[in-house]
Amino acid sequence: MLLTLPERLIFALVLIGCIGWFAQRTVLLVRLIRMGADDPDITPGLWRTRLADMLLDVFLQRKVLRKPYVGSFHLLIVWGFFVFAVNTVNHFTGAFLPGFHLFGDTFAARGYAAIADLFALLIITGVVGMAVRRHVLRPPILTRPSVESAIVFTCIGGAMVAYLFAGSTKAALGILRHSEYHFACTFFARYLESIPASLLRPLAHVAWWSDALMHLALIGLLVIPTKHLHLVAGPINLLFRRPRPRGAMTRLNLEDESAEQFGVAKIEQFTWKQNLDLYACIECGRCLEYCPTALSDKPLRPKELIVDLKDHLIAHGPARVNGKGETPTLPGGVVATDVIWACTTCAACVEHCPMGIEHVDKLTDMRRHLVLMEAAFPETAETAFRQMETAGNPWGFPPGDRAAWAQDLDVATFAEKRRAEVLYWVGCNGSYDDRGKRIARAMVKILQAAGVDFAILGTEERCHCESARRLGNELLYQTAAQEIMETLKQYEFSRILVTCPHCLNTFINEYSAFDAHYRVVHHTEFIAELLDGGRLRVNASPSGRATVYHDSCYLGRYHDTYDAPRRVLATAGQRVIDPPHARERGLCCGAGGGRMWLEETLGVPINALRARELAETGAHQTAAACPFCITMLTDGMKSAHREDIAVLDIAEIIADALTSAGAHGPDGSE
Repeated sequence: MLLTLPERLIFALVLIGCIGWFAQRTVLLVRLIRMGADDPDITPGLWRTRLADMLLDVFLQRKVLRKPYVGSFHLLIVWGFFVFAVNTVNHFTGAFLPGFHLFGDTFAARGYAAIADLFALLIITGVVGMAVRRHVLRPPILTRPSVESAIVFTCIGGAMVAYLFAGSTKAALGILRHSEYHFACTFFARYLESIPASLLRPLAHVAWWSDALMHLALIGLLVIPTKHLHLVAGPINLLFRRPRPRGAMTRLNLEDESAEQFGVAKIEQFTWKQNLDLYACIECGRCLEYCPTALSDKPLRPKELIVDLKDHLIAHGPARVNGKGETPTLPGGVVATDVIWACTTCAACVEHCPMGIEHVDKLTDMRRHLVLMEAAFPETAETAFRQMETAGNPWGFPPGDRAAWAQDLDVATFAEKRRAEVLYWVGCNGSYDDRGKRIARAMVKILQAAGVDFAILGTEERCHCESARRLGNELLYQTAAQEIMETLKQYEFSRILVTCPHCLNTFINEYSAFDAHYRVVHHTEFIAELLDGGRLRVNASPSGRATVYHDSCYLGRYHDTYDAPRRVLATAGQRVIDPPHARERGLCCGAGGGRMWLEETLGVPINALRARELAETGAHQTAAACPFCITMLTDGMKSAHREDIAVLDIAEIIADALTSAGAHGPDGSE
């Protein structure tokens, strides 16, 4: 469209103003991010992998498409955003260089004409679909519809309507470049041909300005701290996604004498990556759908936590970066302590966030401050801390009784044989809890039947204090870790076998920060290995007993182990049923994050909520693969008055199904 000289001057001023606004806001937002501390997990290297993962998430919307309906609409808008970047350049540059096209007068330019028309229609479809969902259907997980949301929908959809109308008027006037490829514009131009040219020309100018101003408004809105800031911050956040395993917490240097603060008390004590997380939130509410605290009416709602922290950063950060004030304390102030202690660290929020936001570490970092700097934590946590430290287990049982469960099983200790193929790490639950002892004994029966060369540490084993770490007591955790690693150095073994996913995560993901690297296997995968290798034989139940399987968060979402437990159960003849919340959508039992040792006084008990869901599947029994889950679900079934549904560990089911001639040597011989 050929603009008059006054129009060009006006547009130049508007464009300069918009660019200035965008630059000024961007500088402020970047300064607020950089106010955070350095992030030890973001190191140079792996940029090709990072970029590839980011592009896959942005262009394929991998997590967004887990919901096909809304995901498809969102995908149309995202793809359209990139397609229309070319048109925006053409549109703005054409105001000063008439006839400008980024692709020139080439086949690419003609092909782009058709693609642009197609995506204008697709974007309008996506915007209408998203607007209907947000403003008409109104799912409860979404933030309440706002004027800002309506403005953004209007700008995106309106820009597409303006583009099509501008093209249609030019087509009707016979001045549309590559009109034979602009299929949509030429189609709509049919309805404008009866309008006199004297009226079409001003209408074309109005359409041009409408298109330009809506694009500029949208660009300006991108740097306002609303949920639409994710359009800029989201891809950057995905690019800088932390490479460390999901189950690994950052190690604190407790020996740093110059350190004045451990954990996070104020917003600037988060790392810059944690602050970038706050900008990336789209407020889609997917973190709420599988969060056990949100589903059980606890005060912690992950989306609200991130939004509140973002609002706090925007409100108080500028004064801090300009050296004009201090930011308020987060724990107990901006973030209520009930919110901080409610988290089970199940990582459902992290798993389902399409923007790669890490909610859990923000809460555990604030817990670290409360424990290490203020000694402020729940009373029941204090009891567990003391007993882990003095007795080496959270119940305070005598360390000398740790191996009593195996006295009649002919189980060797490493102190006796020094070397074995497998170190069976029994854990505190298997050593002391009556229910856990049954699982440990079942595991020994399986190992002996398969002829596995194994031994236990016996009284040399102690609690690794993973729960204490996630409750904020890094000092207790590191002390226990050093003691355990010194013990393990004395013996020779190929692998560590664990029945607890929390032990699995500790040895695999967290001890590497102490330069201790072990081959560790969870018992579900080890049993599957024994079955596949012919070292173990079971009698498959002919009845096909209906068994509902509960996914442990620390085995599933933290280690992506979903198939091995189900395969083992199927081999034993179980008819495996998945509850509504299964696999990566699994619902936590409520024990993670140290919650095993804290009283649950708010909302609905999480274990009761999960137990009811499992019972409603109609299964005859529940199978799990974590001692914490076994304990919580057993109690949950009692509270749901469904004690008729047994809660069994997979090891118990397999031990009961062993054939009488199931003992095999390492080479498979009987």
